[in-house]
Amino acid sequence: MKVAIIGAGVSGLAAGITLEKNGVNPDIYEQNAIISDHYSHVGAALSMAYRSITSEPLKFLNHLLGIELEPLESIKKLIIHSKNSKAVIDNENIGFSFIMGQESTSVTNQLLKQIKKSNILYEKRVSIDLLKEKYDYIIAANGSRSEDYIADKYLKGWRQYLVAYTRVAKLHGNFETNTVVVWGNKEVLKNGYAFLAPFNSRTASLYVTIPHLSDWEELNTCWKDFLQQTKILDKTTLLGTYDRTHVSANSMSVKWENCFFVGDQGGFLDPFLGLGAATAIASGVLAAKAITENKDYDQLTRQYKRVISTMSEVRNFYDSIDDEMFDTIVAAEDNQLLKKLIYGTNIDWLKYGAIAVSPFVKSQKSPNFHETSSSPTH
Repeated sequence: MKVAIIGAGVSGLAAGITLEKNGVNPDIYEQNAIISDHYSHVGAALSMAYRSITSEPLKFLNHLLGIELEPLESIKKLIIHSKNSKAVIDNENIGFSFIMGQESTSVTNQLLKQIKKSNILYEKRVSIDLLKEKYDYIIAANGSRSEDYIADKYLKGWRQYLVAYTRVAKLHGNFETNTVVVWGNKEVLKNGYAFLAPFNSRTASLYVTIPHLSDWEELNTCWKDFLQQTKILDKTTLLGTYDRTHVSANSMSVKWENCFFVGDQGGFLDPFLGLGAATAIASGVLAAKAITENKDYDQLTRQYKRVISTMSEVRNFYDSIDDEMFDTIVAAEDNQLLKKLIYGTNIDWLKYGAIAVSPFVKSQKSPNFHETSSSPTH
């Protein structure tokens, strides 16, 4: 059996590991000279988002992969800021953080170390049309930048519904290593949010992502307003930034002929928080299992698609509320009893909440439909 994987990100490498475990050594085509993101940042997997699948996403992911991924930190404290309210959630099973980038401990490099026999072909830009006659199966895992995005050409019923402009910054200062901070302020960040997570006690990544903008100038304005409003640079030093867009899309199927679409290409990017590593990895594993075990890939990924669908409803709800409503929600989350109910149980609150609000909200389509890009580090 001959299998090609386009892209050596987390979903492509996860697929390669799983194929090797089942006796298939794929050819992995990577257009860059090295593997891993061009910029380093800290991501997170929040347990609440995956409750419909598992109460312990890291343990579940490791079981699915058959290896032991090491997180950067277990998240012990989550601080949420709205315009006029603040909630502090601590000592609960909030989730875990991980590094995306070129560090040896990054998720990508941890996965890369598990590739033993597959042929990784660097600086090779290939297409499905070029490979589909040469290989029995193809796994498309090449991200969502505009020059790489191909899913719309092949997947039935493909629909892009959100483009978010994103700026990732690295900060130097003093940070609590197991604490992440989130800001949501419609006046400053529109329908977006800011997310800070530490690499260590001295450096952290700040992730600002805003959907439905018309151009980069709008992001620059939001960025400047956010820095001024939070005064975050009064206590930290800005080391650099990196800009890119993120795409959220869905389709009737994530398979076309002998091709399987995983990660961003398969629409496995969370449209609310923009955190897709866990579902991207899972989709790569399941594509490989579908190939080696002759199973239905759409069926295997159905529960993960439901997670994305739930987060899409949460996104629509967040888009539809104002600062006053968000203040009320954040103030409620700071209530001790509610914190125990929301974060101290395994009830899938997001699922039930999404069902409850979905009849009352309308989705907003990004004006820059199918326009995606990235930029060098500033």
